[in-house]
Amino acid sequence: MTRTLKFMALVLCLCVVVPAVAQGNCSLQTMVGTYAMHETGASYYLDPTQQVYPLHFFGSMATFANVGLVTFKPNGVGEGYYWINIGTLSGGFDAIPVEVTITEMNRNCTGKFTYVANLPGGLSATVEERFVLFDDGREFRSLPTTIQNGIATLAWLGSGYRISKSSQPPRFCGQQTAHGTYVLGIENMITDQPTNVIADTVLIRENISMTGDYTGKMYEKYADHPPVETWVQGKVTVNHDCSFTSTILIPEYYVSLVGKGVFFNQGKEFYMLIPGDPTLPPDQQWLMYSFVYGKRAGS
Repeated sequence: MTRTLKFMALVLCLCVVVPAVAQGNCSLQTMVGTYAMHETGASYYLDPTQQVYPLHFFGSMATFANVGLVTFKPNGVGEGYYWINIGTLSGGFDAIPVEVTITEMNRNCTGKFTYVANLPGGLSATVEERFVLFDDGREFRSLPTTIQNGIATLAWLGSGYRISKSSQPPRFCGQQTAHGTYVLGIENMITDQPTNVIADTVLIRENISMTGDYTGKMYEKYADHPPVETWVQGKVTVNHDCSFTSTILIPEYYVSLVGKGVFFNQGKEFYMLIPGDPTLPPDQQWLMYSFVYGKRAGS
């Protein structure tokens, strides 16, 4: 009797596991829809002449982050836009258009896509990425395979989360999308001085009203400085395609920032980038990298 029960339990487990494993048979149609996307990574170059703190590597780096929105059609071509920070260069507050072409789609849901990454100042790089699609096309992960005319030593991981299965960009988001209580995790690299880059992390819990106005509490660990605890306020303005602009005011420190991002998962989550302002002089470009992940904590 005991063996029979164990066997039946094993059969039931297999019935649950097999459908999750056996996704298979992906095609271009599987990836039709609009994806909220982000990529984060860096380039590191070892330099044996400097070591400031114990256990640190010798070297310099260029950090990298982008956030965007791309809509793929049945022919494998995606159109969208992104915001980007890369090393000392900020893409600014205006979205940068991009066209992504799927060049390989395998039945096992792996593939490749390529695009030209245009940057301010006439700079551009042709990039190819390997991706893995899963959960029936709801998500993918990616990494670069080739970078031409760009920073060849960059390495990053990308994520995409489908917010619509239509071959047309979504038109269903609005101020109601952002209503609720959100927890934000922020990773920063900040130029403490013209030649110094400092790691910084921030947690914010904010309550966003139906008008998009919010207040919240911020906690920050900035290098070896004492931890920060202060109030923040601002406003979130949501567009119909689920992209948004967020102003972030920190009155105690006279800081005002602007974030650009995309909501997904029915407004429960978002990706956001805080670009530096390219109109400022180089000695005032203090924010080099700032990626934000937010999740709704309650209505």
